Amino acid sequence: MIDVVVIGGGPAGMSAALVAGRGRKQVLLIDEEKPRNAVTHESHAFLTRDGIKPEVFREKGRRDLLKYPTISIKKSKILSIEKPLEDSFELTAESGEIINTKSVVLATGVTETLPNVKGIENYYGSSIFSCPFCDGWEMKDRPLILITESVQALHVIKLLKNWTDDLIVATNGNRIFDADQKRLLETNNIRLIEEMIVELKGTDGELQSIVFESGEEIKRSGGFCTTVLDNKLPFIEQLGIEVNEAGFIIADVMGHTNIKGIYAAGEITGPSQLIVSASQGHMVGIGIIADSCEEAF
Repeated sequence: MIDVVVIGGGPAGMSAALVAGRGRKQVLLIDEEKPRNAVTHESHAFLTRDGIKPEVFREKGRRDLLKYPTISIKKSKILSIEKPLEDSFELTAESGEIINTKSVVLATGVTETLPNVKGIENYYGSSIFSCPFCDGWEMKDRPLILITESVQALHVIKLLKNWTDDLIVATNGNRIFDADQKRLLETNNIRLIEEMIVELKGTDGELQSIVFESGEEIKRSGGFCTTVLDNKLPFIEQLGIEVNEAGFIIADVMGHTNIKGIYAAGEITGPSQLIVSASQGHMVGIGIIADSCEEAF
């Protein structure tokens, strides 16, 4: 029986696997190899790795893991997790393989839905982004647009004002701001456009202008958008894992969930950046070793 199965090969999953493997646990990391940041050219604000390409980051991480004979990696997808015994779990892979383990780390991240704007995927990750802390510096002082269909957009707008004074907010036909919020935008010299977006124009992923339903075309050299994050995993319900109102798994600082032996780290517990997810995974690895030592003593 494997000591720990980590589901997800992002920074959270790899960090958890690294710490657990160094703690002399037999670890299997299972990854679908479909990272959410695959469209991103560079990752930022990760100390010693600022500006690294996501695929290079993953490759370096895997090389670190495979230095240890206690850690193995497999490309697969887990379809279900059952708990036949009090102290073990049975995982079923897409291939039909059955894997038995004492502990499971859920670090699958989330899926992301972009605003319903035709062609936005051609610019996402190149000149339109979702995280100002990840890409704000690269977009600083440019004429930007925020494309949002979210009622929580005001928080993002306040953040973006830190990087540019030339900001337009487009809601793509949605009425998401009340009168007070509209006055606040006007006070801060932020134009609000509630028309549908007809077209995004640009070349090679670099945004140049936005065309609205009225025919107005506004030049912008980049922007941000709000996305919808989802962590739909069948085994969350199968196991009765508790989630918060937003649907993210509830876990403590060591990654413990309400199910003994099930740990969670990274964006499956809430939106975060690479370095935060890596830190969470590290803490989960510590938690696994600490729990094991406590039980064995």
